[in-house]
Amino acid sequence: MTFDVILLKQTGNGYLARPLLWPDKVVHGNTKQEALDGVRELIRSLIGQTQFVKVDVDLPEQSNDHFWLAKAGLFADDPSWDDFLTSMSEYRRHLDEEHTPVLI
Repeated sequence: MTFDVILLKQTGNGYLARPLLWPDKVVHGNTKQEALDGVRELIRSLIGQTQFVKVDVDLPEQSNDHFWLAKAGLFADDPSWDDFLTSMSEYRRHLDEEHTPVLI
């Protein structure tokens, strides 16, 4: 069986190995191999004491309303919307023209 392990080199002080399934468990080794061997032994020990089970959890009703969804269509019937978009486009074009680099 394969387990994910975080292996962290400590400056001047060997290695720490931490199995991701048990984040509160840590093994220290002077070498990388020593830390990995230690974490293998730790996982073997923990497997004997651990049960992996699935549980169902009843969650409260959640609203599917997204924060921005309430704003969707806010300007759908605004008669000035097209004018606004045209004005915005012209303004952006003006800014682009002002900031166009001159090549010499």
